[in-house]
Amino acid sequence: MNNNYNDTLFHRPNIRGCQDMIFDAVTHHHVQQIYSNIDKQGLTEKLEAQIARSWERCVQSYRIDPEAPRKPLIIEHAELTDHRERIDELLGDFAKEEMAQLYQRIVGSGYSVILTNSDGIIVNYVGDPTLTEYFNRSGLLPGAIWTEEKEGTNGIGTCLYEKSPVIVCREEHFRTSHTILTCSAAPIFDAQGDLLAVLDVSSTSAQDSRESHRHTAALVNISARQIENFGFIRQCQHHWILHFHPKSYYIGHVTEGLLAIDEAGHVIAANQNAVHYFNKNRTEFIGKNISELFTTSLTLLMTYTNRQPNGLQLVYDAQHGHPYHTQLQFPKRRSVPSTSIQRIPTTQMPLCMTLEALAGKDPSMAFNVRYAQKVMNKNIPILLQGETGTGKEALAKAIHEASQRRHKSFVALNCAAIPESLIESELFGYKHGAFTGARREGMRGKILQSHGGTLFLDEIGDMPLTLQTRLLRVLEEKEVLPLGSEVPIAIDLTVVSATHHNLPRLIAEGAFREDLYYRLNGITLTLPSLRERTDIDSLIHCALAAENTENEAIEIEAEAFELLASYNWPGNIRQLRNVIRTALALQTGNLVTRHDLPPEITCRPLLSLRTSLIDVADMSNTVPHSSITTPAVSRVQPPSTTDIPDLDSAEKNVILQTLEHHRWNITNTAVSLKMSRNTLYRKMKKHAIALSSL
Repeated sequence: MNNNYNDTLFHRPNIRGCQDMIFDAVTHHHVQQIYSNIDKQGLTEKLEAQIARSWERCVQSYRIDPEAPRKPLIIEHAELTDHRERIDELLGDFAKEEMAQLYQRIVGSGYSVILTNSDGIIVNYVGDPTLTEYFNRSGLLPGAIWTEEKEGTNGIGTCLYEKSPVIVCREEHFRTSHTILTCSAAPIFDAQGDLLAVLDVSSTSAQDSRESHRHTAALVNISARQIENFGFIRQCQHHWILHFHPKSYYIGHVTEGLLAIDEAGHVIAANQNAVHYFNKNRTEFIGKNISELFTTSLTLLMTYTNRQPNGLQLVYDAQHGHPYHTQLQFPKRRSVPSTSIQRIPTTQMPLCMTLEALAGKDPSMAFNVRYAQKVMNKNIPILLQGETGTGKEALAKAIHEASQRRHKSFVALNCAAIPESLIESELFGYKHGAFTGARREGMRGKILQSHGGTLFLDEIGDMPLTLQTRLLRVLEEKEVLPLGSEVPIAIDLTVVSATHHNLPRLIAEGAFREDLYYRLNGITLTLPSLRERTDIDSLIHCALAAENTENEAIEIEAEAFELLASYNWPGNIRQLRNVIRTALALQTGNLVTRHDLPPEITCRPLLSLRTSLIDVADMSNTVPHSSITTPAVSRVQPPSTTDIPDLDSAEKNVILQTLEHHRWNITNTAVSLKMSRNTLYRKMKKHAIALSSL
């Protein structure tokens, strides 16, 4: 075949000549080759199976005319920016850096390196500047759509469809206008195994053949795996990641297996190499405990990593006994535990809290966790009630991670944080053109995003009444109708909702639908406020560990700890985290002191005493004066420096009076003094108040 005809593709003379005749002859031969293959009449040249299948789709499914002239489809710049941001969010700058390195390996060969998203839209491009105009005329430019449905058989589009590496060489392209190109493409998958992007190298060289392009194709595939592995680590950075390979020197290499593991030791994601090593379908081992795959456990891996942070551990395939070298990567912002006696504990981390860790040592939370475990896999909706900042979303996430839906999405929607005009589209989604300003490709709402997983509706009490009606219908019919759509979509999800409102009161006021309340309230779990919890000491250590992002051996002086433990915490756990975060930023010498705490906490002992005295004075109205002596409220003066020496004795008197009033009931006394039982016991010990001596 004469290869010189390609020069006429973009500069055809106005007068038909020899080049036109050659072009027409080649075009005719190309079209004949396509249709003879479709008609199974036999070809003189063997056609790759991927190409044959693609040609058949182009003719029978897409009904593309291979000779029809066509301008490239290019999206608007604003839309391209949106697609780029989504890819960058998952892959960061690593994809661009890898593309640049790949281009340097093949520079001078007339190649361009292209990255598309899963919609076939070119989002990034690296190429020879002298050939930019040439590639642009071929349609290889940012924003162009290269799906098989639009452009026929081509490296990008066919790779998207086949979900495997592909070479499309010159006349193997379906459209005659693309037969100048030779393309090698490889897919890039996300952590869940879904197709995320395609990496492609294209050339306009007339000398390229399929065989000569195989080396380039191998380089493309290696770079795609590098990007894929980096994307996996980025997407799973808040979980444990196990790197493994039969050969120790391949840990960190493109061929290593990667598993993301939750706090309970269950596999929640795997890269393509891991799927290959286990020779299983992804669904066969997602959700399994790591101990079912290897002769080890997450605890053993953690223990070894603590002793040998950069060391490799040899384990064995639990089924076949094959050896694997492993290295455990800690979650982002997670401190590696050490044996330093002053190191803040890192066994309880809110970023990856399990249900057991959330329960702590508090009976109320233990009750909530126990009941959550009983219903979480039985398709029973859960309603979480509690003050703002008590950890309702953390509990909802922990329920999801412990349930059978953990390998699917946890999608949260704060009904109070989104304007009423937007919440409908956020929740239900919309089709393209549903309203002015809508995205061209439409948007999947939170309900569809949570298909197969968990939908968390925070502040459900603030949802507008009109949306409550639509939500009720979705929950009853188990299908959602996006805005602008006429066809409902079936859904499978579990709903966890949360509110700090009194929903029965809202129902009585006509602000909340009673039928929706009963639909959401399969079981109600009430979270205690921080001041009601009996494990405040553990929660303080937990918050210190979570905010200790520099992995330093932080100490906290006893006075500062006492101030934190005895504070009322109106903002609950959220306020505690903020106070700890600020204190760690202000501390010097790795020691948190009272001077690192805000005034409302450091001044609070005096103010708390005054409040307690007022409370005791109020009690004098309901008990005989002979049983309790209390200063009049009007006589309580602002504290001064002269008050400080008498503070301990005054505090002791208040505690004794309150204990006597409540007949030495510790729980009732702690509630009256607005402190936890642990704090009360600590203060009683400090002042030598013993129950046994009374």
